[in-house]
Formats: sequence, structure tokens, C-alpha cells
Amino acid sequence: MITKIAQYYITQELLPALARSKTGLIIGTIAEGVAALTKVFALLCLIQLIDNFSSQWLYTAIVLWITSAALSSLASWSIHKAEAQFSSQLRRQIAQHLVRLPHKALTQYSDNQLRRLTTEDINALHHMVAHLPSEFVTFMVVPLASITIMIHFAGATALLVLLPGLVASLYYLIFLPNYAAKHGKRRMSIMGEIVTAVNDYIRGIKINRIFETHVGAMADYNKATQCFTNGIVGWVSKVALPAAIAVALLQAVATFSIAYTVSYQLPVPEMATIFFFSLAIVTPVLKLGHGLDYVVAGKSAARRLQSFLKESPIKKAQATVDTAEQLHARNIHAIYERTLLIDNVSHTFTPGSCTAIMGPSGVGKSTFLRILSGSEIPTKGSVFLGETPIQQLNEKSQFSAIRYLPQQVSILNTTVRSNLQLANSEVTERQMIEALDIAQISIDLEDNAGALSGGQKQRIALACLLLTDANIFLLDEPTSALDKHTAISVIENLRTFAHEKNKTLIIVTHDSELAQKTDVKLTLTRTNRTWSEAI
Repeated sequence: MITKIAQYYITQELLPALARSKTGLIIGTIAEGVAALTKVFALLCLIQLIDNFSSQWLYTAIVLWITSAALSSLASWSIHKAEAQFSSQLRRQIAQHLVRLPHKALTQYSDNQLRRLTTEDINALHHMVAHLPSEFVTFMVVPLASITIMIHFAGATALLVLLPGLVASLYYLIFLPNYAAKHGKRRMSIMGEIVTAVNDYIRGIKINRIFETHVGAMADYNKATQCFTNGIVGWVSKVALPAAIAVALLQAVATFSIAYTVSYQLPVPEMATIFFFSLAIVTPVLKLGHGLDYVVAGKSAARRLQSFLKESPIKKAQATVDTAEQLHARNIHAIYERTLLIDNVSHTFTPGSCTAIMGPSGVGKSTFLRILSGSEIPTKGSVFLGETPIQQLNEKSQFSAIRYLPQQVSILNTTVRSNLQLANSEVTERQMIEALDIAQISIDLEDNAGALSGGQKQRIALACLLLTDANIFLLDEPTSALDKHTAISVIENLRTFAHEKNKTLIIVTHDSELAQKTDVKLTLTRTNRTWSEAI
């Protein structure tokens, strides 16, 4: 049953992360259920104590309460340990999936969406998993046990005391969700109109002030806010009465009044049984308001995480290869949003050379570079390292052979030294300075890299790349934030670096003057003609 509940609330894609935690959750749920039943039996002992005043019943109740407390502690420890494992495993699963997604899939998510997936959504799911076992006990185990005991001791008439809770539950389970679904879409539409009107007013604030509130954005704003106000008033007028009735029915006095009516002629033990267990439905119904909001939040988070995990990652195999092999692009085609960007491009990049990829904006230069790096999958064709397709390489081999520097670089908000050591933990200070010299930046290694300018950060990122043991470097506009003189010096240094270290450098640039400083120029055009020329 626990597995079925988990499968209902947690989608198929998330179950692998739950696998290691399943045993702990089952143990915790069983312990929670037994603890709850133990408290129920302790109440039965009190009822017996009322009927037959004996220390035996009192001591038994005390032992049961102590046992219940111990089991509750065990349940809490087991469940929270399990959900911590689940949360940790899920973060790892999301991170591994994230780094394997092709660039085209990643562009569908904004930074805020990715941040929400990796933090808020995992936390929401973490919270739901931690509390579901106790809610299972609250909504299933305790009510069923209480109702069974009432029927056994007081007969079917005792079920009348459940009416207030049952009627109140109709408000929370049927009326409120249906009414919210009916009017929620309209409220969201009105809120959108308000935001649009405010944005329009701000964009043309001087003109809108001329017309005051009669026409234009201000009139739209007033109309939308009036609709919103009327909607809220209408909502309250329709919901207030049912809500008041539901709240009144959930008061203990409503249940106890019925309990006294059906039990005042019964013996004291039966009357006590009805009073003690009459709130079996009211207690869980009290949680149907905002008490279970975390379940809704968890379900929504699970759907978003499921959608993210359904994105097809770049699959890797287990092949290894000599990292000094030549890089070959063979018959590369790339179609993005039904637009042909790259049509049948083939080229061999020779070790010990520096190649510039040129072409107008939007022709597919960056896409081609990502395909070469293995972070994008071509529509047709393959990229080979030697005679091995890079998609067949294991991740370690590919990462050891090829390093990619995108246009938007990011470095850690720590010292320059720490950033450089992150690229290669065994690098010496002399090697750090040499890499910084190639990148044309003179800076103290203890300076805070996070406080540097955009151009300086770009060169720090380039130096980090050069300190790795890779043989192939793919650089997307590595000098875009630099002045012309510095950019030329950097390209010349990179070309010398490629020659001396027998590295393969591939640089995307718009600047023909910079391209002239390389060994080979590969030009992509909008007519899907490609040509290569030695310089």
C-alpha cells in the first residue's frame, strides 16, 4: 500500500530517487500507525477505568502512552532519515540530468525556472514525503479504528456523531475546489489585464497623464481593478455562508451535542466511548483547509520535475580514445525550430592548429561549436574523435579531450587562484601566471575574481580552460568583451599556444581581422555553402 501511495504522489521518473528511502518510509509509516493505534487503545483503557476503577487499567494506559511516544520517535527518525536520503538522491538525479541535457533543451528553461527546480521544487517534494506517512495515519488508520470501536461498543447509532465532520468535508472536498476551478481562470485573466495596463501606463506615462483616467492604460487599469474587486466581493458572498457553516460544524460542541443526544440513555462506558471517539472525522477534516497545502505544492513540484526529467539527455557510451586524436565533423546538419542552420558541413581540425569559424549572425556558428563539443546533437551527421563518434565516448574521455568555453562565462566569487585551481588542482603558480599571460591579464592571484570587470572575468575563464589537460579547445567569442588591441594579442597568443603544445583550438569570431591571425578560416553562410581556407 505504501508503494501505491508513493506512486500516486510521486511520478514514475522520480521513483528511482525514492528507491533507497522506501524501506525507511515503510518502517516509519508502520511505526506511526502502531503508535496511533497504541494511543487509541490507551483511550480504551481509560474507558475501562471509568467502568471499573482499577490501577491495572491506569498502568496499562501509561505503558501504552510511553510505547506510543517511543514508536512516534522511531517513526519520526526513520521517516526524516528516509526523506533526507530521497532529497539528496533527487538533487543528484536532477543535477546529473541537467548536465547531460542538450543546449536546445536547456534554452526552454530560464535561470529562475532551473533555480526553482533544483531548490524550491525539491524542497516541496521533500516536505511532502516527510509528512505523508503521518497524514496516512491521520486520515485512514485512526478514523477507521475509532469508528470500528464506536460501532463495537455503542452500535451503529453512534455513527450519527460523524455527521458534522462528513458534512463539513463536502465543503472542502467538493464545493470549494469546484468553485475555485470555475472562477480561478477568470481571476488570473483579470490580474493579467491589471499587469498589462500598469506596464502600458509606465511605457507611455507622459502621454497617459494627458488623458487622465478617461481613456488609455489608466482607464484599462481602473476597469480591470473594478472587475477584480467585484469578483472578490462576489466570491466572498458565495463562499462566506458555506464556509461559516463548515467551520461551525467542525466545532467540538456540534459533535458533542449529537453525541450526548444519542448516548445519554446508554451506560457510562458506552457514552464515554462515543464522546472519546466522536471526533474521528472532525480531526482530519480540520486539515482539509490550508493544512494540506504542502501536498498540493508537492504534487505540482512533482509534475514540474517529471516534465524536466522527461527531456531527452545526451546519451553516453563507454568507449575510450586517445585524447590527441584529430576532431572530424562529418556531414553535419542542424535544424532548429524548423529552420535549417547547418547543411552538410564537414571539416577536419588538425592538432597544432588554430581555426576560426566565421559567418553572419544566426548562421549557426555557436550551434556548430556546441555540436563539436558534444553538448548539442546534430540532426544528421556525426562528430568523430579519431574514428570514434564522440557520442560513443564515456564522459571522462570526452571531458578529458574536449573543453568548451561559451559566450557567457561565469567564475566563482573567490580568489583568482581558487578559480584557476578548480580547473587543475595540481597546477603550479608558474603555470597559473603563464596561462594568465596567454590571456593577456596581469593580476594578483589573491584578488577577488568576483569583483573583476566583464573582460577580466572572460580572460580568467580562458586561463582556467588553458590549464586543463584537454587537447581540443572550443572558444565561442573569447574576446567579445576586449578592446581590439588586447583581442589581437590574445588570439596571437592562443595560436602560439596551439603550435607549441600541439593543441587544437577552434574559435568562433565575427571579426575578420582576428580570424586572419589564425591558421585556418572556416566560413559558414546563409546559403548553406561552407568553405575553408588556410591563412
